[in-house]
Amino acid sequence: MRNPDPEENVLNFLDLPLHSGIFRANILARRLEAVIREAGEGISEKLYRSTRDAILRGEQHYISADADNSRIIRDAWDYELPLVGATRRYPDIGLPENPRELNEIWSGLSRSERADLFHADPFIGNRDGIPHVDRDIYNRRTLQNLWERARANGDYRREKVYDEITKMLYTREHGQPPFYLSYIDDNHRFAFSLDDPDHADHVAVLLNPAGPADPVGYADETMRQLRQAALVVDPRAKTSVTLWGAYDHPRSMVQAVFPQNAQDGAALARSYHEGLRVTHEGTPSHNTTIGHSYSGVLAGHSAGHGAVLDTDDLAFIGCWGTGVNDVGDLRLAGVPSGNTAEHVFATMAPRDSVQLMPNTHGPPPTHPEFGATAFTSGSAPGDYRWNPADHFASNYLDSSNPASRNLGLIITGRGDLVS
Repeated sequence: MRNPDPEENVLNFLDLPLHSGIFRANILARRLEAVIREAGEGISEKLYRSTRDAILRGEQHYISADADNSRIIRDAWDYELPLVGATRRYPDIGLPENPRELNEIWSGLSRSERADLFHADPFIGNRDGIPHVDRDIYNRRTLQNLWERARANGDYRREKVYDEITKMLYTREHGQPPFYLSYIDDNHRFAFSLDDPDHADHVAVLLNPAGPADPVGYADETMRQLRQAALVVDPRAKTSVTLWGAYDHPRSMVQAVFPQNAQDGAALARSYHEGLRVTHEGTPSHNTTIGHSYSGVLAGHSAGHGAVLDTDDLAFIGCWGTGVNDVGDLRLAGVPSGNTAEHVFATMAPRDSVQLMPNTHGPPPTHPEFGATAFTSGSAPGDYRWNPADHFASNYLDSSNPASRNLGLIITGRGDLVS
């Protein structure tokens, strides 16, 4: 397990929020490792799941009665988090959950029949296999209903989030494509698309990493930067970018020690990717999936452990582990298993502080033995030896960072040119 550099000034290191979270994550990981050693090998996944569930029930004593450890855990889980299973549970209104089957039925429905289904399930726009234009129509209505409910209940935190989402959706800069609301619920799960993926030449899906519940600031800036990176390489093509967060992502670096969020979200991510293929019209698009930070663990679980992710290329940025040991454990639809390494890319900025996270998710994808195609990243300005700004997506996607052009090449199907 990697630890913070002992030569680093500890007080300065901990003064930065990201570094403080990394420090606490290392403490928790050390204590979990001690429990595993005492209990025996081969139970780590069960331990992680049991520990998280116990913590959510308020049983901080589950792994340690130590006061400092209890404080770390309490701070990490001090927010409202829904408990969900590994698969999404739709109400039974007579529609299949399989995206392809749903698309066939949906295409034959009249407008009034679709309206009846929306009344039966106000979250019908979240279902994979429905075209994104239709998903956006129904999800905007649902967003308005959620805002009204939050306002009536005095839930100002949710009301503020819905206000910010609404502002982003209805604010369209000159020359920019519209946003589509591809998923929304009342537990801070979401998916936004910049331009319609059903009619795009290139589709990039950025999986949402660990972070605060408010999705808007990260979504707006990052999606625009990703799209611009692709346009620099292929300005005549239509590129759509989706920020997919329709799973329970960790809200802190301490929570990011655990694999459960990624494991539970993997089937949902695969369903979304399958839906992209089903609803796309015309010549098949070139699809790229990007895992930033913890969402690299989600990407690894989505394409690994015997599963197949329906995407052409997979890129890891600022990711300290993926949940698999090497590219041989990953499967991408349509890519022969012997060629996977040519379609899996990884980069880490030199001073990205996330490199100090405990390695509970396996080796970093930039490690030579992992087998991915590594590409260059630059560092953000700053005087820190370990710079938290290096970890931000805005650094990796800054036009002056070589990682931005490399990602543009990958998104547009020219990954063979990355450097």
